[in-house]
Amino acid sequence: MDDHRRCRLSISDGELELAGPPAGLRALGRLLRQHPDPIEVAITGGVVGQEATAGPLLVCQHSGATLHFSGGREYLDIIWDALDGVAEQAETADDRTVNRHQHIEYFPGDRYRSPESVPLVIVADWPDAPQQLTH
Repeated sequence: MDDHRRCRLSISDGELELAGPPAGLRALGRLLRQHPDPIEVAITGGVVGQEATAGPLLVCQHSGATLHFSGGREYLDIIWDALDGVAEQAETADDRTVNRHQHIEYFPGDRYRSPESVPLVIVADWPDAPQQLTH
């Protein structure tokens, strides 16, 4: 199985969560970063789509279980760096009381994220933990 397919999307009460083991998050980030054209990637529980456009990062939910990112490559980098960052934090953490995660959301005055974006949380599983089920 491709590592990126070990990532999972869960949508609950309008909250979007993209989670997975560190290797899966890194593989998904690498795949998105290296793909200049629009792309859709199947993961557990849905699809992650990306399209390089002009403007700030827009995170949205399309047709059910599709998480879609668009924006200039310099803004899409926010997602790619977050995928790598939470993977790194999970691999190096000593304290395991809270899974490493990062919130991607717009705040007033933010020039890097679109005000139309929906909040997203990227979560890393612990490297030696069994894969969790999507809720």
